[in-house]
Amino acid sequence: MMRKITLNGQELRYELERKNVKNLNIRIKAGGSIYVSAPDFVPEKDVERFFTEKASEILRSVKKYSAVKPYTCSERLENGSRVYLLGQPLTLRTERAESNMVTRAGDTLIVYSAGGSTEAIVSAWYDIQCRRILPEIGHRVYGLFSEYVPDEPVYSYKSMKSRWGSCSPSKLRMSINRELVKYDERLIEFVYCHEYSHFIHPNHSPDFYRFMDRMMPDHRERKRELENMAAAVRACESV
Repeated sequence: MMRKITLNGQELRYELERKNVKNLNIRIKAGGSIYVSAPDFVPEKDVERFFTEKASEILRSVKKYSAVKPYTCSERLENGSRVYLLGQPLTLRTERAESNMVTRAGDTLIVYSAGGSTEAIVSAWYDIQCRRILPEIGHRVYGLFSEYVPDEPVYSYKSMKSRWGSCSPSKLRMSINRELVKYDERLIEFVYCHEYSHFIHPNHSPDFYRFMDRMMPDHRERKRELENMAAAVRACESV
């Protein structure tokens, strides 16, 4: 549902969605639109108070991302559009063929299509890259936590609207947003590190962040980089 709020004399519109999440989250998307996810138990006045407390930061982000053109599926998947793999931009080139296939030639991603949806072909290619790349990075990060987490969890990769990852320590499972395969490896490492830290500290307590400081001293910098890159790298924003 859409809401309005005035911050420092500037009227803003934001989309508020009630979700099964632990914390209130605000995300500024490409184009300057504002999306808020909040637990059912958080009253709207607390959402507005959060806006007020973060007014300067929110207004700066809105100004910054207002200049970023939102991506749409059709724009992203046209010949000559840009896609990403591990932080590297690739120029999309489409060609007709007898069967669907994707190959990479330097900085060009060539999509051969037998008449199917280019979006579906690229999505299937990303699924392959997820299974090829992300488990290796997860296993590498697990090496840092093996003394705290005796058994490596089972990884799964799926599209997530408002999270980079989630975990269930009791079930020894970890889910990672498949979109991360588009980002630099050090940013993927940050997400794995964040989720593994929740195996030791289940919430975002001071102890959690002190533990993160020890395991990845530059985790705050990596988080900022991930947030800043999201508007340019994410394709087909759905929330």
